[in-house]
Amino acid sequence: MFKKILLLLIFISTSIVAQDTIRGTMKPAKNYSYIILNQLNSVNKKYLNNAVITNGEFKIAIPKGTKPGMLRLEYDVNKNLFIDFIYNNEDIEFEFHPEYPSNLVSFKTSEENKLYQNYIDDVSVIQNKLDSVQVVYFQTKDANEEELLSKIYAKELINLKSTEDLFNKKSDGKLANHFIKANKRFYENNLIKDTEKYLNTLKSHYYDNIDFDDEVLAKSSLFIDRVMDYVLYLTNSKDPKELIKLRQNAVSYSLDKIESDTTKNEIMQSLLYMFAQQENKEITDYIFENHFNKLPIALQDYEFKNMINDLFKTTIGEAAPNIEWDVYGKPYSLATLDKSKYSVIVFWGSTCPHCLVELPKFNEYLVDKKNIKTIAIGIENEDSKAGWKEETFNLENMTHILGLGINGNKWKNKYVQDYGITSTPSYFILDSDKKIIAKPYDIKEVKEFFDKLN
Repeated sequence: MFKKILLLLIFISTSIVAQDTIRGTMKPAKNYSYIILNQLNSVNKKYLNNAVITNGEFKIAIPKGTKPGMLRLEYDVNKNLFIDFIYNNEDIEFEFHPEYPSNLVSFKTSEENKLYQNYIDDVSVIQNKLDSVQVVYFQTKDANEEELLSKIYAKELINLKSTEDLFNKKSDGKLANHFIKANKRFYENNLIKDTEKYLNTLKSHYYDNIDFDDEVLAKSSLFIDRVMDYVLYLTNSKDPKELIKLRQNAVSYSLDKIESDTTKNEIMQSLLYMFAQQENKEITDYIFENHFNKLPIALQDYEFKNMINDLFKTTIGEAAPNIEWDVYGKPYSLATLDKSKYSVIVFWGSTCPHCLVELPKFNEYLVDKKNIKTIAIGIENEDSKAGWKEETFNLENMTHILGLGINGNKWKNKYVQDYGITSTPSYFILDSDKKIIAKPYDIKEVKEFFDKLN
């Protein structure tokens, strides 16, 4: 009964007074069970509401008092599937492809989003033509073809400018106008023959139309999206050392464009987390030394810094941090466990919907896997401890450890800190020497890892 009540509470929001409504339809309908509505504030999110998805359709209320800005609907946290849209005190209805939410979306209502989507659709067609002409121009050696390409390019530039001007005028006074201006790309008046010159031009003008002081853009994911794209996709080298140097320079170039220390800090934290997940210590150390440590003391989140450093304790190839626990007063530890060919450590929580889906599947998978020892650490607080205990009765193929948080914060415990856990479920696969050999993303990747061994 407790479990049923717990699951029910996940989907029921109380004391919410509807202001406006979001209706969504997935085409094609997929087997997603619920959707979560958040309001974005740069890299942070504020929970607003949730709803059940039935046959690919959902209806969700926007709580009264929600401020205009960018909202995000998440429907698959593991695969990071979501759809962002502008909210400005109006009902919103749309259809979208659940596997390609940012590309295949169609708004039926919401003037703000219809306008912005029409802009993206119309401008993208012209930009693709300009980019295609430029690529052909790089390759051609025929003077007549070069002249023809130059004429096509000039015509499309005029078309691009008139389209941008039209949408700027249509969106005047709307939130969409901020995003339309920020999405404007720089194009030279003439085609460029040298690819290196072209890339340098692209990079030098990349931030021309992004106002890092714009409060509307600051409350969306646009800043971090643009910086990520610049750092990751406008730097390239086959030499690993050179690539690290290029990306370090790209980070500094981007951060130097930002005057606000608060905005700079938020973007830095996203960059640090991304490079730590990639186990790129050279770049994370560079960001800490050259930027993070130079922020005002009040903005230097030492808890975050420790968390990033903790992530490197679990680099693939390193010995897994030891885990100690006791059962009825008898001490146990990861280091002294009987040597199995493989061990799996999974961090989960009884209030984590994805965990409640994945852990039973993993438990069933382990039934005939005698060479795999599994330690399941429940990230809980006092309120969820009873629910965790009840769930463990159904997960009998794992050794269960309660990771109880401090002062009601379930993330404040030694297990979380030692393994740098920021989300659940999180998996670590160890060899017989307790060295980390894989960090699967989800249960599917866990199964794939072991199935490949057979």
